[in-house]
Amino acid sequence: MRFQNFSIVYRLLALAVLFVSLAVGPAWAETKLRVGALRLTSSAPLFIAAEKGYFADEGLEVELKFMRSAQPVAMALAAGDIDVGATGLTAGLYNAAANGLKVSIVADKGRVWPGYKLVGLMVSNDAWEKGVRTLGDLKGKRVGITQVGSTFHYMLGNILTKNGMDLKDVKPTPLGGVKSMMDAVAANRIETAFMVQPFCTVMEKKKMGHVMLWAGNEMRYQIAAIFISGKMAKNEALSLKFMRAYIRACRFYYDNCLTKKDGVLVKGPGFNEVIGYIAKYTSRKPSLIALGLNYNDRDGKLFAGDIQRQIDWYHKHKMVGKRLDAQQIINMEIWQKALDSLDRDR
Repeated sequence: MRFQNFSIVYRLLALAVLFVSLAVGPAWAETKLRVGALRLTSSAPLFIAAEKGYFADEGLEVELKFMRSAQPVAMALAAGDIDVGATGLTAGLYNAAANGLKVSIVADKGRVWPGYKLVGLMVSNDAWEKGVRTLGDLKGKRVGITQVGSTFHYMLGNILTKNGMDLKDVKPTPLGGVKSMMDAVAANRIETAFMVQPFCTVMEKKKMGHVMLWAGNEMRYQIAAIFISGKMAKNEALSLKFMRAYIRACRFYYDNCLTKKDGVLVKGPGFNEVIGYIAKYTSRKPSLIALGLNYNDRDGKLFAGDIQRQIDWYHKHKMVGKRLDAQQIINMEIWQKALDSLDRDR
């Protein structure tokens, strides 16, 4: 009798566990996020959030899906292959939004900013020896970019205009991914190409090329951002969890890697820790990464006023077909709510 009672209780417990598992299953599935990103220094906050457990603290299981350049990230978002995009703001993204893609730009993921080295214009050794040292020397020459309508294309056009030149004065040359641009310059197959950290520093240290200029000395530019799918934007609870973790990571990155005193970088106690995370995901030597870290707002706040300028430039140069109102794709509310909740918890 006792055995029968035990058997009945056991079966009831098993059924209860099964019921709970089925009930919890779908809810847990909702916490899994796919984030499209590039293996670059500017992705540091994502690396930090993953490695320090900030995503896990929010009950999130985040899969980082790495791609070769910014355009494929926008395409993956449009196809539903990712929930969050973390990369450059390109004509491709704006075109997709203008043609119906539901996307929300919610936070900073890297700026071209005075005093910080993120993007450099690299000159091949052969071209350098032949006297290509300034923008004026680029007339009629090729400048490598990833793709037409890329962040590099945008920077090239704006830097040329600032210095009294025009895109027609040079030959913008699409090379695909960042690695392809580095290889082309290193092998003297192209005179110049834009490059991001840590590749700029790697190339100079290994004598594979020379930095002509740093884009941060020429312009203030929200080069990259965090953007989320329309489906995720409707799930405010999930969006807030991701953003809370991301803001925490931005603060850790800024406090340990970007703080300056009298114009000089002051390394925080977690500096080497951050460098280690970046090295892990980019496969670059920590000593080289430490020589050039990009700027990121401490709270991950988007430089929202710059988005319309970008859209207008792309539209003017016929890289965006329909003129888009930036307010249709900027969502600062999610970021603000996440920031407020973090500050309340402190």
